[in-house]
Amino acid sequence: MRTFIFVTLILCSTSFSYSQVVKDANARLFSIVDKGDTIQFLKTDTGTVQKKPTIIFCQGSLPIPLIIDLGSTKFIPALNNFNFRKLSGRYNIILISMPHTPVVVAKEKLNKRYQYVSDLKHEFRFDSLYLRDNYLDKYVERANSVLKYLLKQKWVDKDRIAVFGHSQGSYIALELAKQNSSILAAGYSGGNPSGRFSLNIRKVRRDVLSKKLTPAEGQQKIEGYYELWKSYCKGINPAVDTSDGAKTWTSFTVPLWDDLIRLKTPLFIAYGTEDLESAESCELLPVYFEKAGKTNYRMMPMVSCGHNFEEISPEGISDYEKMHWDDVMNGFVEWFDKL
Repeated sequence: MRTFIFVTLILCSTSFSYSQVVKDANARLFSIVDKGDTIQFLKTDTGTVQKKPTIIFCQGSLPIPLIIDLGSTKFIPALNNFNFRKLSGRYNIILISMPHTPVVVAKEKLNKRYQYVSDLKHEFRFDSLYLRDNYLDKYVERANSVLKYLLKQKWVDKDRIAVFGHSQGSYIALELAKQNSSILAAGYSGGNPSGRFSLNIRKVRRDVLSKKLTPAEGQQKIEGYYELWKSYCKGINPAVDTSDGAKTWTSFTVPLWDDLIRLKTPLFIAYGTEDLESAESCELLPVYFEKAGKTNYRMMPMVSCGHNFEEISPEGISDYEKMHWDDVMNGFVEWFDKL
């Protein structure tokens, strides 16, 4: 059977864009080409006629393709934990590709964690261009290009655009909301207001409290992290095979307390209470919000859940068969609808 791809091409003086239907994924893929750079994003249905509110979903870290080809079918890993198809009936769900990562990749060409690598013999050796562009400002730049494009489309309700970010994506979503008054609402999910690197030090202190480390061992480990951070701040990463270079670490390690407090955009904050290093910071936000007179926010702590809203057993074991992403996303859109 012959497969047909329908392509829409839009030209302008400095750039051009085109879209095509990804049939087996029931989605439409858009490409924006500007000055030699190509930014691709997915819309989780194929229609471009009905005007709908729009949610830009900023996924977490690592070079995971937008679509994984299983042969008989295709799936969208960044959205697979919740019923995005149901939401797509009411909203445009937008997902932006990771830098220099193919959009559709066969499962057998990915490593065991569904990440795209340049050579499967080296499971965590990522593409050099991805490593070069794996930092906050680049993600925000790419997201701004997509937002600029969306604001010109007839199928986008320009008065009802939201951004929702999870984990690494929470930093991107917050920055996007700060820079664009066209964004009506922001979702900050699984983020850490103290910055990414603080997770390492918080974990050491927790290991000391749980007796996994002695106080002396813990302090020695923390001093080691201080030395590592000095290297990062000099632009040096001692590790050889890693997705998080020095620039990645420093760009995502910024204190976000003031940004979150001063943000004029209504803010939805979700986190798992057992995602301990992040939860400890998120749980303090209402204290600072109320002191500053900030009221345009909603907290959604997911009790006994981890970083990906999976249930955590009393023994501390994640149960990925019991996920609560639907609860989070339904809570977000119900809140968004009332704004």
